[in-house]
Amino acid sequence: MKVIKIGGSILEKFLENDNLYTVIEELNEPVAIVHGGGNYLDNHADSFNYSPKFVTSPEGIRSRYTDRSTLEIFTMVMNLINQKIVLNLNRHGIKAVTLNGILKARRKERLIILNENNRKMAIDGGYTGRVEYSDPIPVRNLMDAGYIPVISPVAFGGDSCLNVDADRAAAYVAGSIKADTLTFLTNVNGLYYEDKIIEKADTAYIKSILKYIGNGMDKKLMASIEALEMGVKQVTISSPFHNLENGTVICNEL
Repeated sequence: MKVIKIGGSILEKFLENDNLYTVIEELNEPVAIVHGGGNYLDNHADSFNYSPKFVTSPEGIRSRYTDRSTLEIFTMVMNLINQKIVLNLNRHGIKAVTLNGILKARRKERLIILNENNRKMAIDGGYTGRVEYSDPIPVRNLMDAGYIPVISPVAFGGDSCLNVDADRAAAYVAGSIKADTLTFLTNVNGLYYEDKIIEKADTAYIKSILKYIGNGMDKKLMASIEALEMGVKQVTISSPFHNLENGTVICNEL
């Protein structure tokens, strides 16, 4: 079993060109898809009457700030993207279904961020959450029945929906079903460090270089470590425009 996470510019290309099915057909194995969509939301912000808001952590990690109005727009847009993916796959004879409600998260009550003076400050956490659980039963049942579950990064936490990181959502989905592989599809054909691609690495090495990796890829590496710690056999970071078996392969031990 494989879990694929799609986001960023790759997701937009799939939505525009209707060619995600070619990747799925090549895999020829049970698959679950977890998608992001922040780029799509930002690039179509005017259409949704939305002004993106971002914060930066002391570690330099940039993330979307989600207040109540942002949460409502984010949830609607994620549902729209989800339906587009399902429609595109179904159009090509691939059985895909929307799957919501499997992710549980803890609301971040406050966030420590850097202000405009580059000083730490605490703000209300809004409606951002940290994934803590993914229900494996609906995912497994759908995959066993020959369907592809398509999962968005919206979780339940307390009495509200929460915006969660899609990479970590994918890690929890993969970990919960003990997937053989979690694959992050990106616009580069693997992890680059010191101007060269890393073909294989273990978690100890990834942890040692994590602070030197740029924003975006760092989240994927943190999610990779989480997935492997939850029982996923290996994580692959690759491009859909290259051989998916190439790219960077990460495992617990080499």
